[in-house]
Parts: sequence; C-alpha cells; structure tokens
Amino acid sequence: MLFGVKGIAQEIVIPKDTIYMEYKPNDGSLPHFRGKKFKNKHGINFNLYEGDGLFFPNDGELDTLEISKVKDYHITEVDEIDSLGRLWYRKNLKILQKKWGKIFPPHDMNGKFVTYLIEKEDDYFIKYRVYWRNQKP
Repeated sequence: MLFGVKGIAQEIVIPKDTIYMEYKPNDGSLPHFRGKKFKNKHGINFNLYEGDGLFFPNDGELDTLEISKVKDYHITEVDEIDSLGRLWYRKNLKILQKKWGKIFPPHDMNGKFVTYLIEKEDDYFIKYRVYWRNQKP
C-alpha cells in the first residue's frame, strides 16, 4: 500500500533589523522642507534633515517613553544606513539565495529594517513605528 505524502511549502521569511532614528525639527538653518513634519488624511509625514522621508500611518504603532528610557535605544544616524544595509545583505545572503536563487531582487529600506522614529516632547519621548516613504511597505 502506498501513501501519498503531501509537503507543506513554507514561505521563506527574510528577517529585518530594527533601527531607531531621532526626529530633529528644523532649527532654521536648513531649507524650510527639511526637519519638518506634517499630517495628512493618511498619517504623519516626517522629512528628515538628510532628505529622507518617513511615514507614520494613522493606524500605526506608537509608544511614549520616559526621558530616562531613551538611553536604552541606539540611535542610528542617516549616514549609517548604507553600511547597515550592506551588513544586512551579508547576514541574510544565504536566505536571500534560498528564496530567489543566485540573483535576487534588491530590498528597499522597508524590506531590510523595522524602523522607529523617536521624537522628543517636553518631558517625554514618542516612539513611532514608521515606514520609509516612496518604498514598498
């Protein structure tokens, strides 16, 4: 008697690294569109000093942090993102090859990172789970 064995295909999940960035409002020394945030019907848009844009959707995840807790987070600077992206590729190369073969599509920032933006308020911080604008969600 032969029994059929049915294999269950599991989707290969590519792990993401978590990064924390600090929102710095424009102090007047930069063009007016840098270091600004604005709200639209979909959520809050953050224009960073360095020109990258982040988006926090209306139904997104946010948390408030005590001032003393912020030191527990390593803040990533925008100029570190490229090197962190290269490290992510090296760390995940075998998984990427397993999923797509020898040639695999490039991943954007949302594919590599779970990004949080930390904004200072008067006596606390707000931690937003944000997405890089103009890239795949």
